[in-house]
Amino acid sequence: MSSPTRPSFPANEALRAELRRLRAAGAWTNSRIATAIGYTTRVVSDYLNDAGNKYDGDVAAVERKITEWMRDLQLHLDSRVPLIACEVAEQIELAVEEIRTAKRIGVIIGAPGIGKTCGIARYCQSHELAIAFTTRSWHRNVNSLSNCLLAAANMTQSKRGLQAFGAFVERTRGMTRPILVDDAHKLTRGAIQLLYDYRDDTGAPVALFGDERLLVKCRDDAQRLRRTGIVTHLQIRNPGPLIEHHLRSFIGGDDLSGDEAAELRKLSRRIVAEAGHFGSLQMELALAVRLKKGKPDWSWPCAVRKAHKKLIRDYDFNGGAG
Repeated sequence: MSSPTRPSFPANEALRAELRRLRAAGAWTNSRIATAIGYTTRVVSDYLNDAGNKYDGDVAAVERKITEWMRDLQLHLDSRVPLIACEVAEQIELAVEEIRTAKRIGVIIGAPGIGKTCGIARYCQSHELAIAFTTRSWHRNVNSLSNCLLAAANMTQSKRGLQAFGAFVERTRGMTRPILVDDAHKLTRGAIQLLYDYRDDTGAPVALFGDERLLVKCRDDAQRLRRTGIVTHLQIRNPGPLIEHHLRSFIGGDDLSGDEAAELRKLSRRIVAEAGHFGSLQMELALAVRLKKGKPDWSWPCAVRKAHKKLIRDYDFNGGAG
């Protein structure tokens, strides 16, 4: 005998359809959605059932959580800028390729917000064998770094810490897959030394990305200083094309003409010239978009100026201190 069909319950079909489209795009599974909204996977699975909502609990409460999460997710997506070929990304490509072909450990230095992380992401799009990860405050020492390397390389492990790292060394000896470490200035000196020793043992190319603090850690040990290969300092020579890309990503092409657009570009150049560079520009434009939604009569330059005043900045747009 076939099992009876489970009944469906009233639900917001437009919301269900939107969530199902998001899941079909591949980035979100029932399990990840459940974690994000604070419910079990079974609840999400029942709610998104192909035959209609099968969840028989408080559907309205679930939909409130989904709506809030999707709103916040959209804010995150609205603040992202698509990756494109740009000046800094091209400098990173050349620097990493130099390090990879020389099979050395190299250092790539750039100020915060200049585009190191985006440049690494773009490099990895066309070099899928690269092993890349970002240093965080909770995994910056020797043991956590060794585990992060294995995870970034998608290598399974039966042990953890330095025991697992020994196996990683054996499995990667002689490889040409570049290891890209973002925010390497946050690593402890012991963790940095681990990478130097790893490169010496395996011959694998390692690119360390960071700000000037990374150079201090590389220079304060005579052996690290001697073993450091190529050092590249990232520079913004012509910010115009990337500024234009940011403006079109947030504002669109229809609003980028006339005197208002000229002022907007001038403000953007000022932001990029200060600390934070393109990271600050992205933050200010994202906030300006949200502010203008509440004040549609504001011009775009007015919205950017209002956003600037809401953020921690040590300068104003008239040339003085903030």
